[in-house]
Amino acid sequence: MLNRAATMFRAARPVRDERGITIIETTVILSVLFILAGVMSPIVSDSITTARSVKAKSDAEMIAMGLINLQKDLGADALAINGAAGTAEAPQFADVLATAGTPPQVDDREPGLADTVVSLFSKPGNNNGKSAGNGDASQTTVAQRRKWVEAPTDSLDDHLMTNRKGYRFRRPGEYSGWNGPYISAQLSGDPWGNEFLINSRYLDGGTTAADSQGRARHAVFVVSAGADGVIQTPFDQPIMDARAYGDDIVVRIQ
Repeated sequence: MLNRAATMFRAARPVRDERGITIIETTVILSVLFILAGVMSPIVSDSITTARSVKAKSDAEMIAMGLINLQKDLGADALAINGAAGTAEAPQFADVLATAGTPPQVDDREPGLADTVVSLFSKPGNNNGKSAGNGDASQTTVAQRRKWVEAPTDSLDDHLMTNRKGYRFRRPGEYSGWNGPYISAQLSGDPWGNEFLINSRYLDGGTTAADSQGRARHAVFVVSAGADGVIQTPFDQPIMDARAYGDDIVVRIQ
C-alpha cells in the first residue's frame, strides 16, 4: 500500500514542479546554432564551387578527347601536313564551337600595356606593325576576349553527337570516316549553365610551333568561364606560350 501511495503521489505532482528550458537557455542555444551556421556556410559554398570546377574540368577533357578522335577519324593529320582544305574528310569547323547553355559574359575592363596581346597573324620577322589584310598587329586583351562571343559559331553537338555536318560515315573495314558519337552524352553547358567554347578556327591536328609557311600556330582550348560566368582568356594565343586567365577552366587541345 505504501508503494502504491508513493507512486500516486509522484504522479500527482503539479506540472509547475517540472523544470523546462528557460528563455536565456533557448537564446544561448540559438546563438550557438547561428554561429555554427555562419562558420559552416563559407565551407559549404567553397565545397560546392570546388565540386563544380572539378566537373567542368572533367567535361572539358571529355570534349577535348572527342574533338581529337574526330580529327583522327576525318583525316585532320593529313590536313595539317599538306595544308589542304575543303577535302571530303576534313573537319568543317566554324571559328568557335559551343555547347548548349548561356553565352558567357566578357571581361571588358581595359587592360594595361602589359596585358596587350600581340597579333599572331604577322609572320616571324615582320616588324612593320602590320600584317596583310589584318590591320594593326597588336590587339588588346578585350578585343581578344570578345572574339569568343562575336566570332561565327557552330554547335559542338553537330560534330560530335549527331553528324549534322554531313561527314561521310565510316564503312566496315575502313579506317577513316565519322564514327561517333564522340562524347557520352549531350552537354547542356558547364556546371554554372554557361556554354563551353572551343576556338576551333585553329584546330588543325598539327604539333609544331609554326606551319609549313612559317606562320605561328595558335593554341586551341576548351574553355568554361568558371564560377563568375565571365570569360577572361584571350582567343588568340601562340601555341608555345598559352595559358588560362582569371578563374576560367581551360583544357588545352593543341
